[in-house]
Amino acid sequence: MYVNPYQNALIGVDHGLKANFHTHAGTGKGTCGHHEIHDVLESYQDAGYQVLTISNHDLLTDMNQYGEEYDIVLINGYEYSMEPHMLCIGCDELCTGTHQEAIDSCVEQGGFVILCHPNWIRKEYWPWKDIDNIRGFTGLEIYNHLIYRLEGSGLAVDTWDYILSKGRLAWGFGNDDFHRWQDLGRVWNIILSPSRSKSDIISSIKSGSFYVSTGLLLSEFEFENNILKVSACFRNTYIKEYKYRFIGQDGRVLDTQTGESGVYKLNGNEKYVRVEAIGENGAMLWTQPVYNPDCFEKP
Repeated sequence: MYVNPYQNALIGVDHGLKANFHTHAGTGKGTCGHHEIHDVLESYQDAGYQVLTISNHDLLTDMNQYGEEYDIVLINGYEYSMEPHMLCIGCDELCTGTHQEAIDSCVEQGGFVILCHPNWIRKEYWPWKDIDNIRGFTGLEIYNHLIYRLEGSGLAVDTWDYILSKGRLAWGFGNDDFHRWQDLGRVWNIILSPSRSKSDIISSIKSGSFYVSTGLLLSEFEFENNILKVSACFRNTYIKEYKYRFIGQDGRVLDTQTGESGVYKLNGNEKYVRVEAIGENGAMLWTQPVYNPDCFEKP
């Protein structure tokens, strides 16, 4: 019996909240948060975002003071900066202890933790052996666009598949890691929350009811009788055919298809199956995995 994280979600181009959880602003010229918070919030609002966190290094920004000015759900958070970095989202207190202490503190406050840019500078900036030894994080950045202006790789599906293949249920996130204007709107999370309340948004995140996109939208995700059917699209285009990759244990490509949808029948031996969709211009979409709960524990 597999679990579909989108089981109770409304799927379609008009459903979901566009979100970024890795945003630096308001810490002064020449720093990561070079631009003023008001300017950054206005720009993200103009870009169609509905959920945002200002996540400065070891500095928790109270977003309540901005809540009435912008039509965005603002969630408190910060970037924990003891190497390697993490995002602590949905908390109201900063913790600068050990990694495990920071995770525990955030979770106790009702928030969630995302491991940052796992392949920044080098492969395994977040060492896999260290990931094995921490508990309580919700997921990791499988795509961080800023890294392509720095060093290393912004893509970290290798780390994601390592964690999943070890039987630890972690969700994939995509964040701008906004420092300068050219970083805005490069990748985002579409949260399939039933409402715009913070509690519903955080609950949807924790249950995996969201996906990651660099431009594609999820128009269909059906899972019945072990048959997984996925369709993606751009919002306004006549293009109907996209490439679909079905990924399983150890990152192995189980099938690749091109068409108006991708269909994969699970044989029952798969621990998990996740989907990558690719558009004609290279824009992508990553779904969370359908998984066998008997094979997994929370990370």
